[in-house]
Amino acid sequence: MVTIKQTMNLTLLLDFILGVTMQVFNAPTDQTSLITATWDHAVNSKAKLQSALTSESTMIEADVITGHLIDEPQTEGEKTDRIPIMGHPPAITSDLSLKEFLDAWNNSNKIIKLDFKSTEAFQLASPVIENAYKDSPPNRLPWLNADILPGPGPGNSPGVDADTFLKVSTKSFPDSILSLGWTTKRNDNDKYSERHINDMVDVLFKNKYMKPVTYAVRASFAVNSISELQYLLETSPVGSTLTVWCSDPKDIINYPKLVQLINTVGTNRVYLDLPDDMSKIFFDMYKTSITNTASNNVGFLSISLASLFALKNVFL
Repeated sequence: MVTIKQTMNLTLLLDFILGVTMQVFNAPTDQTSLITATWDHAVNSKAKLQSALTSESTMIEADVITGHLIDEPQTEGEKTDRIPIMGHPPAITSDLSLKEFLDAWNNSNKIIKLDFKSTEAFQLASPVIENAYKDSPPNRLPWLNADILPGPGPGNSPGVDADTFLKVSTKSFPDSILSLGWTTKRNDNDKYSERHINDMVDVLFKNKYMKPVTYAVRASFAVNSISELQYLLETSPVGSTLTVWCSDPKDIINYPKLVQLINTVGTNRVYLDLPDDMSKIFFDMYKTSITNTASNNVGFLSISLASLFALKNVFL
């Protein structure tokens, strides 16, 4: 026979379980969703920079190459040295230098990502960046992006030497976020393999780079590599993230798998950088999945609470 004391203890236990259950389902989240970040791309001219600085985007991406300014004065027969300018290969001229770009950005609160297209561009740009931000707080430093390893496709040999990029960044820009990627080539059936992941882990270990990074991964390959990318983040410094990107409208993206990738890794660990039309498709599908999950959770909660209340009433 159940004693009064045992009944009271069981009642207290059920009250405790009910309380915990309610807290779990009602707990607010303090995780910041990164997937809603918005981008201006290829901001490599004065006109595009002016537009980007006044747009509603939160992120500015620009490419750094070496070359000459269009309006640079030239003396006949004289050859001037190449400087870091904003542009995308095969361009070798621009109306915007890296220094001018950084000076203009200093009046903005947006995050910028500088995408270096060659080791030479990075090396020439480094003193310019150092001089521009020598007295700036860490949150005012630009992201530094480079493809440092060959990746799926298969990708070509990277234009930026991995060791140089990591060593110089460690010494000169210890507070900048590094965005590290693989060269890729369009191939609808490829993925980031275990070898690609291990190559990245190895090069970071070799250069003793132990700070959080964001891994730039092509969306069409990333969706086929969920377990591999999850492993990469688990073996990376705390705070590391993914930046899932697409720049080719011909890429075929499996959107249900992309939703699965985001849900697996977490919205606080993934930046999403897709063209507007692709982004709309993803968010429509993502919102639907969130609604369905919430409905399932409510149903489960209702059944669980009803069962617990019924069990409690038995002992009252």
